[in-house]
Amino acid sequence: MPLRPLGALRPRCIQHRALRSPFLDQILLGNSFPTHSSRSLTTQIKNTEASEKDAHKERVVILGSGWGGYTLSRRISPTSFSPIVISPRSYFVFTPLLTDAASGSLDFSNIVEPVRDPHAKVDFIQAAARSIDLKKKTVLCEATVVKSGVTETSTEEEKQDDNAEVTKGYRWWERGEMFEVPYDKLVIAVGAVSRTFGTPGVKENAFFFRDIGDAKRVKRRVRECFELAVLPTTTPEMRKWLLHFAIVGAGPTGTELAASLRDFLYKDMMSLYPALDDIPKITLYDVAPKVLSTFDESLSRYAMETMKSEGINIKTSHHVESLRWGAPGESPPHEMDPKRCLTMKTKEEGEVGIGMCVWATGNAPNKFIRALDKVDEFPTKSVNTSQPTEDEQVWEFKKVSKKGPLLVDGYLRVQLQDENGRTVVLQDVYALGDNAMIETGAPPATAQATFQEAKWLATRMNKKDVDQTPPFSFRNLGAMAYIGDEKALMQIPHDDKTGKRSKYLPEGITGRMAHLIWRAAYLSMSFSTRNKLKLAFRWTINRIFGRDISRF
Repeated sequence: MPLRPLGALRPRCIQHRALRSPFLDQILLGNSFPTHSSRSLTTQIKNTEASEKDAHKERVVILGSGWGGYTLSRRISPTSFSPIVISPRSYFVFTPLLTDAASGSLDFSNIVEPVRDPHAKVDFIQAAARSIDLKKKTVLCEATVVKSGVTETSTEEEKQDDNAEVTKGYRWWERGEMFEVPYDKLVIAVGAVSRTFGTPGVKENAFFFRDIGDAKRVKRRVRECFELAVLPTTTPEMRKWLLHFAIVGAGPTGTELAASLRDFLYKDMMSLYPALDDIPKITLYDVAPKVLSTFDESLSRYAMETMKSEGINIKTSHHVESLRWGAPGESPPHEMDPKRCLTMKTKEEGEVGIGMCVWATGNAPNKFIRALDKVDEFPTKSVNTSQPTEDEQVWEFKKVSKKGPLLVDGYLRVQLQDENGRTVVLQDVYALGDNAMIETGAPPATAQATFQEAKWLATRMNKKDVDQTPPFSFRNLGAMAYIGDEKALMQIPHDDKTGKRSKYLPEGITGRMAHLIWRAAYLSMSFSTRNKLKLAFRWTINRIFGRDISRF
């Protein structure tokens, strides 16, 4: 048989240029890696034709694939910029529907958008940013392709483990390769982590709720608790504790999780476990005197009354003091044992036995933001100032506090300050979302605000008029929350730019009408047409056949 040319032996997907990877092209052609001085990525190889086309484009490095980073990467012009997303996770999560996925109403694939997309001209590296060199304009990154629990939320405190194989929360094989990525413009959108307020046992024993891995753990633990409760060896007292599910934080996330979990338990799980009727219990804790404290008083009161009537226990003005494994009153040592319950201690009630604790309160800057401190060399070319700077001056990133979020100007630009309080603005480094705070009129820490910031910054960068337009201004589009049994509430914004209150709009919409609006809004906000169709189909299937609770 005659020999066929190399191109004929390639798989069909490789032959098709639209689906070919530049990295794969270089391997097949035997080309070498470009040097760092060519300003190409150390982990990404482009062919000569692509490099020539991108030579005139500014490289925009986007740290993070959440609401800020993902939105910006999809809206920035690929004809003017060469965008690249660097994130530990290779997907975007539509977080408002994370509670529905945890309760079995949706598949996790219904709320995930891949960062790598053949229709988006965006490059991607799965890595975590470790530091920034403002002088060299590079980001030091660590590859995170191989991780255990990469989608699970961490806290503001570094994980500890007594296993000798673990060092500072990492197994030895989890440490990735280190490399630098150069940038022309840098956008920091790494988000935030969960704040535990130093409560003993929380970071070790609680479930957090920010990502797909967190939601999967919650869903699996609920099933575990039910199966443990029906074992012949389980005592009535332990059964009661295992089926008590505690959620700490009565903001939108905690409230919606409690409501979705209530629907899951009473509408689906109880049909499978009739012997456990009237035993499962959901308790929502918060230090504030009411749930949904950012909503109007009437809406907050409606939510509390409705959720109580649905069987959810509301424990406002409660302070959690500790969380440990073991039954209430048990003597130490309290070793981890998922076959039994946990004990949560509050200032007001003392020790209470629970099967699961979901911690859904408080934001804290992640490790990367906390590590941004002093600047080694002053980035002269990145600042726009006519005032001289002395080499001996110590410059550091301007933050709300020493370990707090970055304090940016009205144009979302990162700032530096010296020991005398003098401030300079970096013209090529931006920050948005939960890891940043605007020093003049900070918007709320919500997905809505982050989305608007990313959309505004993409528009300004595309038009190249950041310095020629008014600063970013948050537009309040209202807020929604699901409260169970196909009821929701929607807060309508009343205050316009003049500060006057509209007399034609109601304070809000509640009940089943609000739930229809809630579903329609999130359906329209979902990014891809594929997920829009999947959401509508799954909700329809649930209405006809109920949730598919067999899936983990």
